[in-house]
Amino acid sequence: MKALAAYIVSGRWQAVLAAVISGSLTILLPPFGGILNYLAAAVVALVTLHVGMLAGLQVMVIAAAIMLLLYQLLGAQAVVALVLVLMLWLPCWATAAVLQQTNSLGQALKAATLFGVCLLLLVFGLYGNPTAWWLEQLQQVETTLAEAGLSFPALADVQLLQEVSALMTGVVFASLVIGVLGSLLLARWWQSVLVHPGAFRDEFYALRLGATNGLITLGIMLLARFTQGTVSEFGAQLAMIMLVPYLLVGLAVIHSLLKRKGRGGGWLVAVYVLLAIVPQATLLLAAGGLLDTWIDFRRRLARDEDSAV
Repeated sequence: MKALAAYIVSGRWQAVLAAVISGSLTILLPPFGGILNYLAAAVVALVTLHVGMLAGLQVMVIAAAIMLLLYQLLGAQAVVALVLVLMLWLPCWATAAVLQQTNSLGQALKAATLFGVCLLLLVFGLYGNPTAWWLEQLQQVETTLAEAGLSFPALADVQLLQEVSALMTGVVFASLVIGVLGSLLLARWWQSVLVHPGAFRDEFYALRLGATNGLITLGIMLLARFTQGTVSEFGAQLAMIMLVPYLLVGLAVIHSLLKRKGRGGGWLVAVYVLLAIVPQATLLLAAGGLLDTWIDFRRRLARDEDSAV
């Protein structure tokens, strides 16, 4: 990975080539498409962090133009490439620019979250509550599966479909923010490997968000809990997006605590497997990250260890 990172920052056209290849393979290797597109976004972010905002913007624009042309030549819809650029590359460049200017991972996380919040506001502002549209799409999926002889009882439960539909927009945008932050963290790790090995680990272990952001997130969660109708649905989806950076804070807490306790990598593997197979664990981890705003688990553990000595 260090060799790849070094190649990317060795010149503008090397970075463009890496981004174009990764982005174009998205349609040629569908099973790995999402991962490869995140890699392309990380290329843009790395150039932004290591060289500068303008250099990152130039690489993004040139690579996007070439990729759009390739999509046309391959017979794919160019609008797909455009959506990938606007929904992943552009916000990843913007968050990398924030990180490059502030040198604060927390500020970059807030910028990515703001992107997701703005998208949610845009959807509700332009189209109103999208719950009915999602319900129609899910019902069409259920009908298609039934015609194919496949039966999923969950899709036949109208009440469950309505509950899922009320959250789908928030789920999509929260997932998008996670993708942006994943690409950004990969780029930050690449930069650390090139410039200062180990710096990313220390930066990630110390990740915390401010009290103001925590109070806003908590307020939105309470709004979703104690209101009804569209306001409650909007608040719940907004809360999902606002909790995304706290998922990373929760991971930072776990990484830091396990390191202090001298636990091996097997514990971390178990944590990530649990997060992958139990969705509720993700919410609990994000809630723990939010609580860290006021409790500061890492400082408390360090203080207890000092007291024990």
